[in-house]
Amino acid sequence: MISSQRYLLFFLLMSLLLACTNTTGQYDLTYPVVRMDFSDELVLEGSVEATNSTFIKCPDVYNSKIIYLVEDGAWVEAGDTVCILENQQLVNQLETVKRLCELYQAEYNKGVADLELDYALLQAQVKNNETQMAISSLDSLQLKYYTENQRKIAEIRLEMARIESRKLKKKLSALETIQRSELRKMELQITQSQTLLESTQASLDELILKAPKAGMAIRGDSDISDGKIQEGEEVYPQTPLVIIPDSGQVRIKIQATEAAYKRLALGQKVEYTFDAMPGNFAYGSIVMKSPRGYTMSRNSRVKFFDVLASVDSGLQTPTAGLSANCRVFLNYLPDTVAVPIVSVFQEDSINVVYIKKGSGFIRQEVSVALQSSKEAVIACGLRGGEDIAMLQPLRSKVKDEVFLDYEQRNRFKTVKNDSLPADFLEVPQHIVPRRDSPEQMEEEPTFQFQDHIIIVR
Repeated sequence: MISSQRYLLFFLLMSLLLACTNTTGQYDLTYPVVRMDFSDELVLEGSVEATNSTFIKCPDVYNSKIIYLVEDGAWVEAGDTVCILENQQLVNQLETVKRLCELYQAEYNKGVADLELDYALLQAQVKNNETQMAISSLDSLQLKYYTENQRKIAEIRLEMARIESRKLKKKLSALETIQRSELRKMELQITQSQTLLESTQASLDELILKAPKAGMAIRGDSDISDGKIQEGEEVYPQTPLVIIPDSGQVRIKIQATEAAYKRLALGQKVEYTFDAMPGNFAYGSIVMKSPRGYTMSRNSRVKFFDVLASVDSGLQTPTAGLSANCRVFLNYLPDTVAVPIVSVFQEDSINVVYIKKGSGFIRQEVSVALQSSKEAVIACGLRGGEDIAMLQPLRSKVKDEVFLDYEQRNRFKTVKNDSLPADFLEVPQHIVPRRDSPEQMEEEPTFQFQDHIIIVR
């Protein structure tokens, strides 16, 4: 059962069709053919960006998470914090290295104390031996009063003291060498751990990003979502987090679909308007087409291409970060025959229109030179002044057929832009960029078309 809404829609459509129907039941919805200026344009969205910008990027540290990010479009001064990153791995590493430094320092202090104690004990032994040697030497002065056995015993004691003294001195020298070697090893461990600590701390300090200069801060594009980077996102090394455009020259970055991208060419003129700057117009041309496309999300099959366009003139230079409405002029032909594309039918591999004649129609073959999404330029088959059908008439209403010969089908030619007459490239008033100041009026804009233009003869 048809719902009331669907029935109402059906009733309105039938009423519209019946209003266009004559007494015989045939539709007579026609279009009066007139000569006009043909303009093929594309309307695309873009964004203003500075030609030169300062990019504040994520440091070369993986697994970093944004915990603070300056607001998009906020004004910052040099030295202001624009982003703070958190990296748990670096935090854990810092704590580990701190404990390691404390451990090495404690071992060093203990080693120094132990070696100093051993050295002090050995020095005491050396002094004690020297005392014994002094006593033995004193006894040797009294040898003349000793018996033979007593003299031998005194000499043996003196010699043993001397031997012991030499042994103690060697041991003391070896201990000094060992002490210096052990201390150097410990000092090296401490130095290495302190270097690692400083490096880790420096990496953590790099996670606090500051503005190198004053300007408007613009958040970078997110690798996760379709929009700007947000707080809480995990970012990769060298990812632009904040962009500070240079004040001065700007350009327009256009995101074109694959279908639009194929119709764009270097040098094509573009007119810009800006929602945030009502009444402001700017003009430029396409200067670069990226050869690589991309999708907005993993599951999307729609591919986009980046196209850069210059901003050569305008009432006021737009600010970086603003959105731009871009009108790209693809082709232009003055004083030609252009008809709605829906009025041109392809039948039997040829293009035809139906010219109204009395109560019937003439099936007229036509040559289509150029076409846009709405209009088709007729190179041959129509002159202007005819009424053509917008809906394909019934066969019974077709009274006659007219076909083009070979010469008529080729009654137009393509020429290079540089061979066109100078006045041909003059842009009509309705698409001439507005120039309201004397400075802007000094240079008349010249529109660059595609490599070839079709002239209707």
